[in-house]
Amino acid sequence: MQIESRFRSHWLAALLLSLTFWSGLPGPGHAQEELRIATSYKLMTLDPHYANLNENTSLLSHIYERLVYQDDRLDLKPGLAVSWRAVSDRQWEFKLRENVRFHDGSPLTADDVVYTIERIRDFLKSPSGGFRSYLTGIESVSAPDPLTVVINTKGNIPNLPLSFSSIFVMNRPAQGFQTTEELNAGRAGHPPVGTGPYTFESWSSGEVLKLARNDDYWGGRPAWPQV
Repeated sequence: MQIESRFRSHWLAALLLSLTFWSGLPGPGHAQEELRIATSYKLMTLDPHYANLNENTSLLSHIYERLVYQDDRLDLKPGLAVSWRAVSDRQWEFKLRENVRFHDGSPLTADDVVYTIERIRDFLKSPSGGFRSYLTGIESVSAPDPLTVVINTKGNIPNLPLSFSSIFVMNRPAQGFQTTEELNAGRAGHPPVGTGPYTFESWSSGEVLKLARNDDYWGGRPAWPQV
């Protein structure tokens, strides 16, 4: 599918921009089961709404995804949202992609987008300013049905969809608000859960992040079983 191909090219390009060199590639006669990547920086957090830093978001883009994304020409393309439109000067409507599931098996719904916006607006402790600035013009958000998100704004914001090309969508957890500490610890019941091509396995802070292929990824089966 053409859209899926462009989407995969985008997140792979984002990773390449953040790398210093590649290592651990198998030699002749060895199965290509694991891709090892060395970087010149340390992953700060597993919380997608904590640090608005290119280095952090480049790695987390393999776990989490956005409603829309920008291609190489900076044009907006469908991500978790397949379409969006301005209903009026102060209202936007986003239609979500069908049959997308989070890594825990739960389906992507409009309520997850509502939770994501609510979480970011209540997030006050980011050292880098976080993502709240992208949402300052939003007055309210609702989910009239499982695949529709309606956003009301305080004024006319013609570039609102562009803001969502920077925001990762999280699922609304049954146990309530997920803290940064819980996500970083990767505790049972609180691991990082996204819709991306790779699932979280483990993280040693400042050392190693291990990911596993998401065989149910909506955009097609990723090439490497483990990263």
